[in-house]
Amino acid sequence: MSGHLNLPCLTRKFPSPAGHYRLCFQFGDLLRTSDSLLSMTNQNLPAIPAENSLPPLNSQQKESLLMLIVINYAEEHGLLNAEQLEDARASLRTLFLRATGEETMLRKVIGILKVNRALNKTFSEMTTILTGIRKSHQSLVSKHEALKQQLAAMAISPEENTHFVGPLLEFSSDFVRTVIGFDRQMTEYKEAKEVEARSAHVFRLAQEARERLRQRFENDAMEESRQEQAVKQKVYQSFNYAEAESDYQYKKRCANTISNEIARSLKDFKQMCQMSMKPNMRGPDKIRTEPGKPPCLDIYKISLKAMDSFPGLQSLFPTVQDHLRVYQRSFGMFMLDVDKFNNALGPMVANTEDYFHSKEQDEDVRATQKKLEKIEALIAFIEDVSLLLRDGQDYVYEKFSTAITMHITRTASKWSNITEQLLHMKVAAEAELTTRLT
Repeated sequence: MSGHLNLPCLTRKFPSPAGHYRLCFQFGDLLRTSDSLLSMTNQNLPAIPAENSLPPLNSQQKESLLMLIVINYAEEHGLLNAEQLEDARASLRTLFLRATGEETMLRKVIGILKVNRALNKTFSEMTTILTGIRKSHQSLVSKHEALKQQLAAMAISPEENTHFVGPLLEFSSDFVRTVIGFDRQMTEYKEAKEVEARSAHVFRLAQEARERLRQRFENDAMEESRQEQAVKQKVYQSFNYAEAESDYQYKKRCANTISNEIARSLKDFKQMCQMSMKPNMRGPDKIRTEPGKPPCLDIYKISLKAMDSFPGLQSLFPTVQDHLRVYQRSFGMFMLDVDKFNNALGPMVANTEDYFHSKEQDEDVRATQKKLEKIEALIAFIEDVSLLLRDGQDYVYEKFSTAITMHITRTASKWSNITEQLLHMKVAAEAELTTRLT
């Protein structure tokens, strides 16, 4: 047969009881036989297209696969509430019906996740701040009780009690009372701001409803008689959102009242802080005592004078030094706590409904922090993998799938803590996308 070489005979020896015999295979005949068999087989099998003959995925298909991975992960780990999840699924259904040409749906999901991240961070930060204040309160109470026990075990003369021990216990007791009050005020402030946020949300809804009603009446005015217009004007005027506004203003005043109490507590802390440090290092502002309140004891001067006047109390001075340090540090720490707490309130006011939904779901701070980490990782992954939609390359399905896997498994990525789960979601997303009967 033309096209084949005349190959030499291949000889191989096989042992046998009768000796050796030789088998000869003529390669030309073998090749001709195999060609015939392949020709017969290929007539019955569908042709397998080469990779370069496969159509590339369009933008709709690529974005759909990425959206499926993201939605599957968000649903599996509770990163979206039921309403947000349904909205995302609806967006995905829309995406299946028409090509968007860009990653608009992914950007929408990123926006939702960023809101949820801010809300989870708000709840987590406020809870952490209040927990820290509560621990400071408990620590100071313990220190005060330890000081009382140490003094009770010592032989204190009347003069030592009058000029040092008595003022020290008085100062320590006042400080502890202020801290206890501050702890209570901050807890009440959080609750008051939450109530205010709810009332503000209801008031905004009432304002929006009133505005929509006004616009609707104005749009229909051209087609109505004067009598109909007069009736609608009465309806509009009787639509009274004053109750919602009044309730909001009342709740706002309550929150402001507690805020003013906190400011007074911080002022008391500042006075005590100043009185527990060296006079030449105190602030330039003159400390004024509120009318009706006794002046704050200068505990630093009292302690310094007692060290020289009462040698028998030398063993007490390391404890006194520790207390002075605590008084000095507390004002600065509590000021930072209040500032950070007020900064954390923003997302709660801007997204009231979502905040309370997040709060109801995640009262456990540890669960909230874990969810926050997952949201951070997922946002980073979406922002990175969406570059595949803008790199200008044409991908057949296999190559696009491989590219996504390479993104997911990238070493030292910001989403490395969720890599394994993303791979699982990718398998599920591909199964859903590639078997869709469309």
